[in-house]
Amino acid sequence: MNQKRNTELKECMRLVWLQHVYWTRLLLISIAEKLDDQSDTAARLLQNPKDIACIFKKYFPHDCACEVERLLTEHLNIGAELITALRDGSKNADELDKSWYINAEKMAKALHCMNPCYEFCEWKKMLFTHLDLTKTEVAARLAKKYKKDIEAFAAVEKEAISMADMLTCGIVKCCNL
Repeated sequence: MNQKRNTELKECMRLVWLQHVYWTRLLLISIAEKLDDQSDTAARLLQNPKDIACIFKKYFPHDCACEVERLLTEHLNIGAELITALRDGSKNADELDKSWYINAEKMAKALHCMNPCYEFCEWKKMLFTHLDLTKTEVAARLAKKYKKDIEAFAAVEKEAISMADMLTCGIVKCCNL
């Protein structure tokens, strides 16, 4: 029974994190190319933090899961603003970039507070890597280096699976599943 439940948890966690990077990619393309689907794509992407929090709420206090949801929503909004600023050559891109990393550090703290099996330093490093990989993807897309863009996204996708698996392992360990 536990093995089946753990497998289902792993599959659900991977799905929501893959959706996180897929919908982020779609929004990146929409912003970079100034497509008409930008607001609809952003709305769908912003469903993702709720989906992730829904998984956490099964195992951890509601308030902790809601804090992760809030920080993920902030992460996505900062990311969208940053992509737009980079596309438009805006001077506030550096400020948004700093805010993105501050948000990631807060996320690492929130994950650790929610589950002591989530090591703060390990999560901070992983989340910073996620931002670095995403920025490489953004830069390639905006430079219209599509092959490099696709390669960068492949790294983002791989890293998202690693994050999902780390989250799953922490739940299994903390909750004795």
